[in-house]
Amino acid sequence: LFAQFPMTELPLQDLSAFQSTAANWQIVGQVQAPFDKKKSLDTQKGTGVLVNLPDAKNKAQLFTQFEHGDIDLELEVMMPRGSNSGIYLQGRYEIQLLDSWGKERPTFGDMGGIYQRWDDAQPDGQQGYEGTAPLVNAAQAPGLWQQLRISFQAPRFDAAGDKIQNARILFVELNGVTIHENVELTRPTRGPYVGGGDEAPMGPIVIQGDHGPVAFRNIKYRSFDGQPITLQ
Repeated sequence: LFAQFPMTELPLQDLSAFQSTAANWQIVGQVQAPFDKKKSLDTQKGTGVLVNLPDAKNKAQLFTQFEHGDIDLELEVMMPRGSNSGIYLQGRYEIQLLDSWGKERPTFGDMGGIYQRWDDAQPDGQQGYEGTAPLVNAAQAPGLWQQLRISFQAPRFDAAGDKIQNARILFVELNGVTIHENVELTRPTRGPYVGGGDEAPMGPIVIQGDHGPVAFRNIKYRSFDGQPITLQ
């Protein structure tokens, strides 16, 4: 049903679709990731590609101007060798981005994984829990454009503001392969950038900028503003 509704393409002629951020985020025309270098991206001037090039002083996260409830999100992403990033739905629930090419048994921390929750009160080695690994490793080699499709259902709240239904990842597809299906998210994953651990009907998409270089293009979304679809 969702696929019958049009998608909105995020303009990448400039950074106007995003909240103000540090200089690590730029718009370029072309990008390449040298296979013989770790965490390296070469860029050419132009438009159409969003790139993160962090350094010691500039390594901020990137927040969209728009906020979303239920959403379908599609994009292409390029991971340099050894690099790491993440997409946070509503700024709270992380889909991991990592160079995981060739890994036989992916975990929640690999490409497309749903990152774990965290409890500092637990003993060392036991703080992390509830992460969900991809069903298979569908990651391609570093430096290739990879297609990611995510369908997310926001948490539901009653009139008093109490949560009555957890958020869900309805599905995630990586390079045409289904790697998650109907995964319940009991609370935000580790290190949310919005809400301080609290949940809400709406929130921005946040892209992690402090872990490594990454590039994006053809970012499209279909947002339902946290309201269930009704047929007339």
